[in-house]
Amino acid sequence: MPHSTEKITKTTCRRSVLLVILCALFTCGPVNAKPTETVRALQLLTDQRLMLTAELDQFRETLEMVHHDDTPPEQSPNSAVRTLAIGAVDIKQRLIEITEQEVVLLQQQIITTKNKIRDAQALSVTSASPSADNPADDTTEISAASLDEIGHTLEQEADNVDRLHKLLENYYLELEESSRILPTDEELAQREVAQRDAESLSKIPFSVDKVRLSGSEASKALAHISQRLVDPRIPESRRDIAPICTIKTRLLNTLVSVENRSLKPVGKNHFISKVRLQPGETTISILSDQWNVSLPEHASARDFIITLYRPVDGTPELHVFAVDDLLTEDKPHIPAWLPKELDIKTQAG
Repeated sequence: MPHSTEKITKTTCRRSVLLVILCALFTCGPVNAKPTETVRALQLLTDQRLMLTAELDQFRETLEMVHHDDTPPEQSPNSAVRTLAIGAVDIKQRLIEITEQEVVLLQQQIITTKNKIRDAQALSVTSASPSADNPADDTTEISAASLDEIGHTLEQEADNVDRLHKLLENYYLELEESSRILPTDEELAQREVAQRDAESLSKIPFSVDKVRLSGSEASKALAHISQRLVDPRIPESRRDIAPICTIKTRLLNTLVSVENRSLKPVGKNHFISKVRLQPGETTISILSDQWNVSLPEHASARDFIITLYRPVDGTPELHVFAVDDLLTEDKPHIPAWLPKELDIKTQAG
């Protein structure tokens, strides 16, 4: 009888240990009926993601109804299409933010639960190892079944993480395509600053057909670009495509310089570059368009700015002006959107 009593006592202790382990797993694990803070946070993120996904689907359906050509909707001449495209980009950015948080919480929950299962299994083996005198009882079987159930839940959560990763990859790719067209927040802010400066300039008449500009005309031409960049009626353009211009200079009927230069896109089909032009007759060629610039034969080589505007429907406009002519103006328009590599600064700055 003492031996029997001792065996019952050991079995009771083993059952108590396993029940404590199971309680810990069900209290902290993903299968608990009473949700933890992590579970509640995950549910909130999932609800937000599903709501934004439905909103994004609605944007896409509307775009399919109003946008029928192959051009990216961000480049569409239809302002309504562009507005929808920008709205879809905003939703994708919010979806990425929420989905990334959801993935992080899921991964943390998976790691935590795996650690608890490992600790529970180790404790179970230590406290209730079956032997000839002490065979495994029903409690051990219950523990194994419960662990299997938790393991199945872990597999589902791991699959969910993989699915969310694929969603994120798709959103990243779509945003990368949009980023080649839509300006960044910094560029938008620079355009706004340039627009306010342009509006303060007095009107200086010049012809858009004039190629070589004076300092005052150059200031006005840059102001016109600043105004176009914030005009919602003008569609955006891809900013990863840089037109190549060929610059050939002849002096006394002799070819003295040939250069190929790429023009940097600044938005809405505007491009710009700084070049050094030699005296003589210079021809600037971009695709099938050509413009001519004449510099005095006895002049020195100078730094010039080339600006190109290629509207979707319309004639390209190209202007050339000397940097020092612009800077000698009393209050030249030096817009914030100018690329830093042009290194154009007023004498004060």
